[in-house]
Amino acid sequence: MQTIFENEKFKWINLFNPTKDELDEIAAKNSFQKLTIEDSLEPGHLPKYESDDQNVSFLLIRFFNKENRILRNNVREFSHKISIYFGADFIVTVHQRETDIFDKIQKNFLANIEPSKVMIRGILYNIISETIKTYEDPAYQMDKEVNQLEHLIFIDDFRKIELSTLYKVKREANACKKILDYTLEALKEYRADNKKTSSSQDLYEENVKMLHLHSQIVDDVQSLLSIYLSLNGQKSNEIMQTLTVFSAFFLPLTFIAGIYGMNFVFMPELNYKFGYPICLLVMLLVVIFIYFWFKKKRYL
Repeated sequence: MQTIFENEKFKWINLFNPTKDELDEIAAKNSFQKLTIEDSLEPGHLPKYESDDQNVSFLLIRFFNKENRILRNNVREFSHKISIYFGADFIVTVHQRETDIFDKIQKNFLANIEPSKVMIRGILYNIISETIKTYEDPAYQMDKEVNQLEHLIFIDDFRKIELSTLYKVKREANACKKILDYTLEALKEYRADNKKTSSSQDLYEENVKMLHLHSQIVDDVQSLLSIYLSLNGQKSNEIMQTLTVFSAFFLPLTFIAGIYGMNFVFMPELNYKFGYPICLLVMLLVVIFIYFWFKKKRYL
């Protein structure tokens, strides 16, 4: 347990990876709801906002932090949560993973303002804002990857693309979009339960911007995936068309060769002086006919 900030108005306590007993102790002192404790301890819980009759509000948000392993829950794979309890004279933050968000707030906000002028609303604004900003760099990085994939598909060679690359980008963008969707709903409830100030509107617009970026990436990747599969299908069709053309040329020739390869005794053509060149000529005429017929049908 760490006291990050304190003045005569309120106290900000931060709990990093607390045990249930530690959290229960803090909860008992500040009258936290039991269900919100369970939410704080659940690793994959989505963003939400609640407020009770004791004037204790609970806001759960998630910051971007990519794991180096694939989890069944893709929300946990790309983010970790911060639980925020706040009342008239306290803020309690709870998180299970290391983050530099609180260091940034101390450096960029608390260090540049008189302690007596710091308010709970200002702390909340900075926590939420810094959390939303963690999705900005991943969005630009994914957008860069999408542009590279587009170049491979339309300019270079789409066969250089691995399907797993498209899947990974889509998985990450979908996870971020889902988190930001729920964060937006939580912010709506937070704004409705508190004064609709310009700062809360700014947070709302900031979240909408991030949501738009990730939604656009999801749409772009889905389009690229459809184009990639279409190009693969088209390539397969071209291969089958080429094989069909070769088969069409050789099938009648094989038929003619098969007839004259039966070696029956009574085949007058076998003893005819010009039988062999006539057979070759017929084969050539068949090939020429098939060629011009395919040209007319635009198969070649």
